[in-house]
Amino acid sequence: MSKRTPIPSPDWESIYSLLITRYRKLMKLPIGPLDRLQTREFRHLIEHVQKLSSHPNLEDKDLLAAYLMYQWPIHYAQALSLIQELPIKPTRVLDLGAKAAPFSLAALQWGAKEAIAIDTQELALKYAADLCGHIGHPISIRTHDYRLTRQLPVEGKWDLIVLGYSLFSRLQDPQTQADYVQELLFWLSETGFILIVEDSSLETNRRFLTLRDEIAARNIPIQAPCIWKGNCPALKHGSSPCFAQRPFSMPWILREIQRAADIHLSSLKMSYLILSAQPTHTKTPPLYRVVSPPVKTHQGSRFFLCGSNGKKTLGSSLSEIPPQAKAFSYIQRGDVLQIEGAQETGQDFEIVKDSTVRLYAPCDKPIV
Repeated sequence: MSKRTPIPSPDWESIYSLLITRYRKLMKLPIGPLDRLQTREFRHLIEHVQKLSSHPNLEDKDLLAAYLMYQWPIHYAQALSLIQELPIKPTRVLDLGAKAAPFSLAALQWGAKEAIAIDTQELALKYAADLCGHIGHPISIRTHDYRLTRQLPVEGKWDLIVLGYSLFSRLQDPQTQADYVQELLFWLSETGFILIVEDSSLETNRRFLTLRDEIAARNIPIQAPCIWKGNCPALKHGSSPCFAQRPFSMPWILREIQRAADIHLSSLKMSYLILSAQPTHTKTPPLYRVVSPPVKTHQGSRFFLCGSNGKKTLGSSLSEIPPQAKAFSYIQRGDVLQIEGAQETGQDFEIVKDSTVRLYAPCDKPIV
């Protein structure tokens, strides 16, 4: 069983010095301090951060500059966390719809030897190559329509194919999206993975879960986060979302941007799927992923779970949790649990004196 490890901590001071320099270059502003924006620069930034949609036109220099200062660091932090969840770290990475390639950079920092970023937005790719190169992890870039899966300007098989905030912006229908994902299997190595990431908003999340069901129906192996293999239980409950939430030690500049733009985000939230070329955890015991923070109910605080036997809740009315179930006191959203000896009533697991709760895999570790 895996031990909990912290999300890798980037050198935000150095990264934001590079981002601020590139912001001024895009805006054709004079040289200034490398650790902060000046008041007029900051006001201009906030104006365009507020204009950013989920999928901005990054050929617009103002929007690209805002993306680099705000969305790029968040996507980069998400990538560092999610790539850690792969059972096998990739050597060759293909980043489709890469924008300024935060996922490529994260993969290289996790040990990948090669990353190719493909997008139709040439300006964003140029800044991606410049930024990653200065951080010390050069990438290759290709300007191409990444929807043309059989005409991609690459060769060979890939250990990781990334669709980071790019699938929904180009393809709208879940069946068409699943067709596209299925075609990408052609490019995967035998031990390769596809990582799909979108935002956690309710509307996007429900579209994402619908795509997840279409993928599951085609028997494309889902490595994470789903353990349950049937139709998504969250889709059966109206407005019930299901997304990942990870802790985030946010750099102060990012906090200031959020404060000024009236954005409330204290953690990393995203809808994601990791798909594998072939099943990787078919012989595991019954497992359950924690899909909520503690929720107050008439039975007391409980966690919502989704796992081998569908949707469940987990809680306890005991004044003291038994030693073999102590993991219950420390679990986080996204953790994978093995539960034995719990009292089961319908969809509810109740911890009793003989129950065992084990942390099988922390939220940032693979199920193996």
